[in-house]
Order: sequence, then structure tokens, then C-alpha cells
Amino acid sequence: MGKLKSLLSVLICSTVMCSVTALQAFAANNPVTDIYDSTIFEESKESGSQGISSNVWAVGSSSDVKLDTAEPAVEAVSETPFNVFDIYDAHQKYVKLHAGDPELMYRNSEGIDVSYAQGKIDWKTVKASGIDFAIIRAGYGNAYKYPNQIDTWFKYNIEEAQKVGMNVGIYWYSYADNAEDARQEAEGCYQIIKDYTIQYPVYFDIEEPKHKKMSTAEVSAMIDTFCSTIESKGYRAGVYSFSSLLTTKVYQQILDKYDVWVAHWNVKVPGYTGNYGMWQHSDCGRVNGIDTVVDLDHCYINYPYIISPDTYDPDGTETNVSSVEHPASTDKVVAKGIDVSVWQAKIDWDKVAQSGVDYAIVRAGYGNLASQKDKYFEANIEGAAKVGIDCGVYWYSYASSPEDAVLEAEACYEVIKGKKFAYPVYYSLEDVCLNSLSNKELSDIAKAFCSTLEKKGYYVGIKSNVSFLSTRLDESLFKAYDVWVAHYGVAKPGFTKNYNMWQYSNTGKVNGINGIVNCDYAYINFPKVMKEAHLNGF
Repeated sequence: MGKLKSLLSVLICSTVMCSVTALQAFAANNPVTDIYDSTIFEESKESGSQGISSNVWAVGSSSDVKLDTAEPAVEAVSETPFNVFDIYDAHQKYVKLHAGDPELMYRNSEGIDVSYAQGKIDWKTVKASGIDFAIIRAGYGNAYKYPNQIDTWFKYNIEEAQKVGMNVGIYWYSYADNAEDARQEAEGCYQIIKDYTIQYPVYFDIEEPKHKKMSTAEVSAMIDTFCSTIESKGYRAGVYSFSSLLTTKVYQQILDKYDVWVAHWNVKVPGYTGNYGMWQHSDCGRVNGIDTVVDLDHCYINYPYIISPDTYDPDGTETNVSSVEHPASTDKVVAKGIDVSVWQAKIDWDKVAQSGVDYAIVRAGYGNLASQKDKYFEANIEGAAKVGIDCGVYWYSYASSPEDAVLEAEACYEVIKGKKFAYPVYYSLEDVCLNSLSNKELSDIAKAFCSTLEKKGYYVGIKSNVSFLSTRLDESLFKAYDVWVAHYGVAKPGFTKNYNMWQYSNTGKVNGINGIVNCDYAYINFPKVMKEAHLNGF
């Protein structure tokens, strides 16, 4: 977040005229509103850089001094690491070409990128804080000509990070003026990193002010030259820059050839709309073990597996599904469903399918023991699958504390693991025993259950009635997790926050089910989400 890339570089010069014409036509019809017009440094890693001449390579250059003297920034608040519709199409064509296990291609992980600016890092503490990987600056500029341009903390950072089991990648900050400069930068980078094992790509960091003034052909040629040179050395290569440069200054065929790491801070989704495997979402994060602010990154591709599939060890690498915001399209029903449990007893799923039901949310169980699995869970899952009805599940809660909620999540996992669910895993907060708890206690319980299952690779939601959702839970939960709201006898639920499923009746009648059943509407294409995002067993 390996692919089979072409071994031949794109012949930029042969496509300049048509590409420039296309770019001009695009600009004419789609004027870019560049929120970074006042300065390109707002979204760049080396903020404050004023550029240096090709013959000045001191560590004390203006860009380096800025990083040392910058005032501490406010700690970043990470809203939503990714949107499953906008991000999980990253590198699809390469996934199809890859001969390995498609279920290992994606792994959502959290990382940082560091340089001398962070000073001495306590990597053991960083690792313990939950950081999965680090992209480390190896150096800058033309180290092929000027060998002293290695990052002063590179050797310490890469060796100490790997001692504690941290996966690492590399970035090289470019001052190249042309393709030949970029080739020499790649050669210099290689000399510095050649004795280390790298689990993530080697990124060409192109973001200097002069680069924004260059032509698309020039920028594309430099990226292609650096990356192809690094790849010829046996490394996986990528390009890093801010969203506006990637959007306006790089040919698409170049972006298609290499991994993309986009920088865009304090937004829910990057402004760059192309495929990318990593997103630098903040430049002012705080991480235990680092005394300064640090860049924070979300990665969506399982690079350790792609780069070394033969030696990759998946043990202990839980999928870390970060929270997403779930926009509801409440004016359009995408699918019609039911939710069932032991109370419906034996169901004739053939008749249910013939009645027009698209999906079923099946109760997996209740409480904090796996032995409390719903009596008809297996029969319902298997019966629905045989007739082509997609399923999700819900777990009925009796938790009185976050610790209980974690036990309930673990019990739920024991029941559902190994199965695929095209719809979410919902935490049902409806029992009267919850009424005596405070709003904070209830919110902490919901978060404990949902976060536990997210770490195991599940798309999680909260289910309750409109009154409970509106008055008893912290609103932040509705941005972090999906919502399934129950409200009967109305034209539209009274819940005013985001929701993607509505239980609109508890007295429905469906062929194949004796008695009444709950009926539901879904407002997004959940099966598409799960399959493309590789969640819930897909």
C-alpha cells in the first residue's frame, strides 16, 4: 500500500505534443482551483524550502534550517484515514497481474516519515505506540557528485528501526534540474541504501518550487529516470509529491508505472484523484518516542508482501481497518433486506430469495462468550449463501464496560472468522440493561467493540433505535463507524446523522419465514465496498 511493470521506460519525447495538447484541453475545460497557489510549501514535506543552487549542498541549507527552527505545530486530529470508494482502487491493474495471494495484497497500516529533523528517535517506543512502518530520508540532491548529502540521522534511523522489527522504506529529496540530474540522484541514493533490506518502496521526493515551474514533460522525465534507475537496482520505486503537482505536472503513463505517495494534509480525502498506495495526511502528528512533530501516513498496499512474497510472514500482522466516514444516500434505496435470528426459527431461504430479498443481516450471537452463538446462525448463513443472498451479521450486546465489549468482540470473531460477509458486522446496542449506563460509558463500550473487530479486518457498524443513537452516544462514533438505525412507522428515520441502513419495520411478512420479521433498506452498495476494500473476509 510485486507488481509487474514494463521494463522499458516511456519515451516521453515522442508523446510530448499530444500530451501537452491533452493537458491544455483539460485545463481549458477543467480549470484547477489550486488551494496551494499562494505557496506550494503548505502541503510539502520540506516546508519552508527556498531552493538551493546545484553547487550548494550543505546540511544547513535554507530548507534544512527551516525544519530545525519551525515552531511546534498543533497535534493533528486524524478525521478519516481513507474513503473506501476513493482509495481502494489503487493499483488494480497490477493486482490482477500479480501471481501471489490476492487476499494479501492489501493491508491498511499506519506509518511515519522521518529525517534528521526529528532528531534522535526512540524506535522501541515508536513501535510500541502502534506505528507499523517508517519511510526514512536517505539523503537529498546529487549525492553521486556530492557524497556528503546523506541524511545525518539515516544510518541510526534505519538500523534502530529495523532492530525493533519496524518495516522501512526510503525517500530521496530531489533538487534535480533535468533527467540526468535525477539519474545521478538515484545512483547516489543507491550507494547509501544498497546494504539494507527495504520492505517499502524507494520514493523520489519532488516538491521544490522550481519543479512546479517546469513543464510536464520535464517533471515526468525526471520521475521516470529516477524510478527506472532505482528499479534497475532491484528496488520497488515510487514518487512522492503534493496533490497539485501530481495532478498537473506528471503524465498519467508515469503515474501508472510507479507507486504513488500523495501529500495532502487536514482533509478527509486527498485532492489527487488518481491511484495511490500511500497518503501523507498530516505534517504535525505526535508519536510517542519522537520529541518533535512528525509526518503521519496511511498505507493501503501490503508492500512487505508484494516486495518479498516468498519470505513474507503474515503471522501477527492483523489488518488494521481504520475508521471511515460513511455518507448516507438516504434518497435512494440500493438494496432491500431482512434481519433474522433464532426467533425466526427454520427459514426456507429459496422462498425468501424468490420474494425479492437482496440481503440478510444474521444474528451471530450475544454476550461475551462464543458459546452464545445464535442457534440458527450456521443454518441461516449457509441457507442464504446457497440461494445467492448476501449476508452481514450483528452481535447483541449486554456489555457493562469497555472490557466486556472487547470480550464480546472476541466472542463474535470466534463465531464469524473464516466466513465472508458482503454486509457489515453490526454491534446491537438495544438491551434495557444498557439504560443504567452513562453516555460516556456507552460510547466507550461501542468504541471498544468496533475498534477490536476493525483491527481484525471487518467493516463495523452500530445498530440501535433512533432515540438511543440520538441521545446516548458520542457523535464521533457516527463518523468512525457505519450506522444502522431502527425507526418504525415513519417515512424517514428521525436520526439526523449519517446512516447507511434503516430498519423500517419490525412486523414484516416474507415468504419462507413463519411469523413476522424485521425489514431493512440499505443505501450504499455494501458488497462492492467489501470486495474492493478486501474487508470482511474478501
